[in-house]
Amino acid sequence: MHTSRKKGRWAALPVPTNISRRGFVALLGGAGALVLGPQVALSAEWSGDGVPEDAAQFGAMLSIAPNDQITIVVPSSEMGQGTQEALARIICEELDGDFDKVRVILPWADPAFNNPIFRRQLTADSRTTTGYYRSLRTTGASARAMLVQAAAARLGVEPATLSASRGIITHAASGQTLTYGEVASDAALLPVPEEVTLKPVKDFTVIGGASKRVDLRPKVTGEAEFGIDVVEPGMLVATVVLGPHPKAEVAASGLEEAASSPGVVKVAPVNGGYAVIADKFWHAKKAAEKITLTATSSPNAGLNAEEISRRIEASFDGVEGVNFPDLNLSAFPPKMIPGDKEATLAALAEAPQTIKARYEVPYLAHMTLEPVCCSAKFSEDGGLYIRGPLQAPGDIRQLASDLHGLPLEDIRVEVTYLGGGFGRKWSSDFTVIAMQAAKAMPGRLVKTIYTREQDIAADEYRPAFAARYEAGISETGELLGMYSQIAGQSVNTFHGRPGMPGIPDPTVASMLIYNAYDFPNKYIAYHETTDLNVPVGFWRSVALSQNAFFAESMIDEVARATGKDPYHFRREMLARDPRFVAVLDKVAEMIGWDDEKPANVGRGIGLSYTTNSYAAQIAEVEVVDGALKLRRIVCANDCGLLIDPASVEAQVFGGMIFGLQAALWGGVNFEDGQVKSSNFTDYRMPILMDIPKVEVALIQGNDEPGPIGESATPPIAPAIVNAIADAGGPRIRHLPVSQHLQI
Repeated sequence: MHTSRKKGRWAALPVPTNISRRGFVALLGGAGALVLGPQVALSAEWSGDGVPEDAAQFGAMLSIAPNDQITIVVPSSEMGQGTQEALARIICEELDGDFDKVRVILPWADPAFNNPIFRRQLTADSRTTTGYYRSLRTTGASARAMLVQAAAARLGVEPATLSASRGIITHAASGQTLTYGEVASDAALLPVPEEVTLKPVKDFTVIGGASKRVDLRPKVTGEAEFGIDVVEPGMLVATVVLGPHPKAEVAASGLEEAASSPGVVKVAPVNGGYAVIADKFWHAKKAAEKITLTATSSPNAGLNAEEISRRIEASFDGVEGVNFPDLNLSAFPPKMIPGDKEATLAALAEAPQTIKARYEVPYLAHMTLEPVCCSAKFSEDGGLYIRGPLQAPGDIRQLASDLHGLPLEDIRVEVTYLGGGFGRKWSSDFTVIAMQAAKAMPGRLVKTIYTREQDIAADEYRPAFAARYEAGISETGELLGMYSQIAGQSVNTFHGRPGMPGIPDPTVASMLIYNAYDFPNKYIAYHETTDLNVPVGFWRSVALSQNAFFAESMIDEVARATGKDPYHFRREMLARDPRFVAVLDKVAEMIGWDDEKPANVGRGIGLSYTTNSYAAQIAEVEVVDGALKLRRIVCANDCGLLIDPASVEAQVFGGMIFGLQAALWGGVNFEDGQVKSSNFTDYRMPILMDIPKVEVALIQGNDEPGPIGESATPPIAPAIVNAIADAGGPRIRHLPVSQHLQI
């Protein structure tokens, strides 16, 4: 529903009467509907540099102005991954528009922008391009058909006699031409075509092309507005002082001193502590330093690394394991095939050789370059305005309605650029605190900014996990079965989200054993650790962020125990999937797998995959006298159709470095229930001198786009630890690597 601002409130605009039910282009039975037809453009007062007032609207996301400018409201959050570029290319391809005249703007919370996969307006799980692909193509093709029909009426010819290219409609017989801008206002009034024919992939000219990214210039010039950049005359800025846990009870000192500090207008209670609200950030920060919080009780009291490991380990024996089944996601609802525990245990009991291993990973912070922040304002007549770096604006809008008892039409949520997300800005904790700070100052926009130290200490971390594996091996070195168990916190449980009926949390237990590997008797069990209450959330690549390390380390250990080459051992078990074999063969070729290695040099493999996306990586390292040197990393990725190859390559590079940091140095330190990691000084990030030579090969495996944003993060950890073992170093089963080797 589109809205307009009226005297400080947001009132619904009427839905155009010529939009029929067939005028909706939808996927998944009506999810994520994209409406085509005349719609009123949003006021630029609230959407920043918004849709031109004289533009003709072709649905919620597309408009064309008389000067031929094509404006696309990109429905997803842009956090550096290139969704503005990719989604604009998809629409423009079927529109046959001039991509040089495309302009993109960021979205606001609106059901019209729902991702068809999630049925929510959510940017997560690398499902933006895959989710919107078909709907946006149909939107572009439908708008193109309407433009051609309007041009035919203007010229007095049949639509079939016209052609369209780069925003120009041509009648070849007479040589007459019309631009899209000249006929857009007429076209927007026409009925939406019930069916349109989409282009074959071989005819694409915009998808797969190369050009400067549409968001490059504003980011380089500083015009791009990130959450931390939001500004309005008379606004206030807040920062926070929070206890060790959102549910900790704290005693505060220094409140009066902070409240009387220069520039401070109020110290307001918020979840877990206080917000210091001032005329500028520096005044708020200096005043906040005068407040001391002492926890009188906390769910994390007494927690440290040893206690975390103890509680997780106790879950294996103290909590019954719940089987995670084999999921067939090609069916809806997904078909679940339970594992056969008795058969798996029998296969292990009868195996001539068995191998057991235990692995562990710590809590991880998100460490987005832009710390969490959000701006909010309660208008004096009851409206609520929120603007910030949000991955789930629709969820935030609904949450604001629930918390404050406001109708949705009185709540406006807008998305800025995100200075990194990685799952952290999907959470709502910091937006709730921003609303609480704003409610203390009605009628004033309040921008709440966390310092880096506050951002780390109040993060919702990737949970810590441990995994146990047992594998049975035949006399000839084949896998006869594998039994795996994982223990740790559930993100869904912490947030009170209902899971899928009949299975444990898939964000924890899925892919603990790769279904892609062709061997019998696979059994996965999740032992949920219920006596850890650390705030947790989703982290880039979710379950695979830990399970790729567990699974690929175990596969490597099995291969080496049988005396088989780790590359060929994997290849044999992946033979039924030619796309997986292709990326594995490619990285082996890139690294020179069979080439002779110098002394103390090792090579290790790591693989990950999801629907229509495959990644293979090989790390080459040197280990001498307890010191690790990264020599080279190669990666091959197949994510299907490449919408924007440059952005895909950048995503792969970024994902690898993100995973590299976690593998080598990642980990949040707890002492007596408080986070002691404070900044980049003690949560080490890789700098240029830490990065070895990195090579990426992109393989187009089919004509559908697949996920890419997270696929390159999981394989790097197992690739490195497997390479270390190959080099004669220790077999590392507990990350980070820096606990075991000097880096």
